[in-house]
Amino acid sequence: MANSALNRRISTMRQSFFDEGILGEQFIHVEQLGDDDPHFLERVLTTYFRESTQSIATLQNALRSPSCNPSALERPLHKFKGASASIGAIKVSNEIDDAIHGCRDEDVERVKAAVRRIHYEYTILRRKFEQYFQMMRQAGPSERAVRP
Repeated sequence: MANSALNRRISTMRQSFFDEGILGEQFIHVEQLGDDDPHFLERVLTTYFRESTQSIATLQNALRSPSCNPSALERPLHKFKGASASIGAIKVSNEIDDAIHGCRDEDVERVKAAVRRIHYEYTILRRKFEQYFQMMRQAGPSERAVRP
């Protein structure tokens, strides 16, 4: 594929993150932190995805316990929310907020439903970024997606 066509696809895909409400303005700030390093963003998001996978598994395991205490989940949820907000993952952050409110209301079913939605939104985010970074690698380190 010609580089200009690939760059258009990259730009379109990147814009779709914002159009679909998956990412917010914070993501642009994270991108700008790595302006001198074409692999910076991929490294940051790889770390986020690795830690988030562990966070989701921890939450799911805790919720399987018959003696689950929703208030005990607030701390890991806040940590996960901070990580998600720091990269601009809006949909994931919004679902985490709902889980936190469920914890405060001691509503285990609400928390379980929110964690299922967190996992769903996280999975979409991860898949989209896998595709995005695959295209970025095809374009090579000298080519970058155009900022809006």
